[in-house]
Amino acid sequence: MIKLCDTHNDYLSQLPIDEIQNYVLKSKDVLICASYWSTKKEEKQIQSDLTVRAQKLRSIDTCHLLHIEDMWWIKNKKALDNLLYLQPFSCSLTWNGQNVLASGSKAQGGLTEWGRKCISQLIDRNVLLDTAHLNRQSFFEVTKLVRRNLYCSHTGFYGIRRHKRNLTDKQINMIVKSDGFIGLYFYDDALKRTRSPFVIDDIISSIEYFTSRWGCDNLGFGTDFYGIDNYPQGIKGYIDFARLEKALLSKGYSQHSIDKIFYKNFLNFCASLEK
Repeated sequence: MIKLCDTHNDYLSQLPIDEIQNYVLKSKDVLICASYWSTKKEEKQIQSDLTVRAQKLRSIDTCHLLHIEDMWWIKNKKALDNLLYLQPFSCSLTWNGQNVLASGSKAQGGLTEWGRKCISQLIDRNVLLDTAHLNRQSFFEVTKLVRRNLYCSHTGFYGIRRHKRNLTDKQINMIVKSDGFIGLYFYDDALKRTRSPFVIDDIISSIEYFTSRWGCDNLGFGTDFYGIDNYPQGIKGYIDFARLEKALLSKGYSQHSIDKIFYKNFLNFCASLEK
């Protein structure tokens, strides 16, 4: 039974192929959006490598979902068709830079015309568009094309830390009002307010920031495991979420609210996509 959802984990692209099955089986009670992070891979190898890894994932008895992070190599219709053939659950347009589709958090500019066409194709094929890593301009241009169930798989909050990867209150408002979902990541540079060690309380501060303003119905976790260098002290994997649960209980969160954040919100969000 699913008791935890993680909307962003890079293990699919970071682990050797022969280690993927073991990792999946060890986390069989966690619904994971298994991210294929393409940014630093060679263009001529991406499609074949992605296909092998996606097939490996589907050969295992798991509920993990295929996610594509950074569609930078999708430069024409053939490349897009090859990607869509793999039936990903979700895709993000870019990483931190600019590509043929959109601009990321460290770049200037917005969606390109080809980017808009790709979004249209994703919508037509019921592939969820992930707004993670988009800069503000690209994000707001996306909201003119996607008005329901806005989704950001892994991010933090600008009100906690003024980091370009974090969502502003205006962006959060738009996602919440669209019946969307936000996954909180464990990226230390975007969550910590001080130079002290990265600890569970830093995660809780972001949860408290969100829930005190928008409630508990649109938030979950997108840890960014295998995509971050420094994990919070005491959390090295999913088994350690029991410590986070205990800490939230001590802060006065009810078990019902914790269950929402841990897994129910994302499951409800996925169910709403089918309506």
